[in-house]
Amino acid sequence: MTARPAHLPDFDSPPLEEVILGVQFAALKNYTSVVAHGVWALFKEEYPDVEEHPALDPSFEIFGGTSGFQTNLQFRFGNPIRGRLWFVSPEKNHLIQFQEDRLLLNWRREKGSKYPHFESIASIFQSHLQALQNFTIKQLESTLDVKQVEVTYVNLIPVANYSLISEWFEFIKLSGIDLEGLNLTFNEVISGIDGKPYARFVHELQSAITRDGKEKGFRFNLTFRGKPSGNQISDAMSFASAGREKIVTRFKALTTEYAHKQWELKV
Repeated sequence: MTARPAHLPDFDSPPLEEVILGVQFAALKNYTSVVAHGVWALFKEEYPDVEEHPALDPSFEIFGGTSGFQTNLQFRFGNPIRGRLWFVSPEKNHLIQFQEDRLLLNWRREKGSKYPHFESIASIFQSHLQALQNFTIKQLESTLDVKQVEVTYVNLIPVANYSLISEWFEFIKLSGIDLEGLNLTFNEVISGIDGKPYARFVHELQSAITRDGKEKGFRFNLTFRGKPSGNQISDAMSFASAGREKIVTRFKALTTEYAHKQWELKV
């Protein structure tokens, strides 16, 4: 990955709780428990802990209809390898999610940890994708056929009172309202230079409680998700970089100068 673009907003103390990079690809052919074990073997030195979770159904961004998100329901009976495996690092701050049609990397803030910036996370993710593709070429005689990419930033902003929301967000102006809670979602369709839509930018703002259960807060999720220009790993990483740029720029635009001071925006 290249160096961090100098024009992007940069905070010394951003309220980031989690960053997720994910690629959805065509389901691996001849996928078996042997293949699943082989995939874990690729990562078990760095991610020794394994958890089993229900699979995520295939889903794709679509444009022009009444619903922007299409899920292809698949029924899975009596076959645990069709589930989703979590490979967790000893520090618990990095997590790989793998199933037969997906690979995701989660960076999660743990106590005392500092956000390593996107370039570091993306570099790790790219190396994991390449390791997986090398494995599928050798074992399954196929490359990863990338269908969709997503980038998500999860922010958690502690507040003394939900009614102080206007101190933190430019696009919400409330006064005289004793706000009990909030659940707001709005989306934007992103089009290329040819005018055709290729991604959806999802904004989710919710009242929440901090992880220790001691404070109120706002959870502000920004997700950039869609189809890259090609089906290769390099195309996926280009899409992810573009998504990150959209997210970071939008985050600054939607938050206040007061918030920027709290998060120590570099000028």
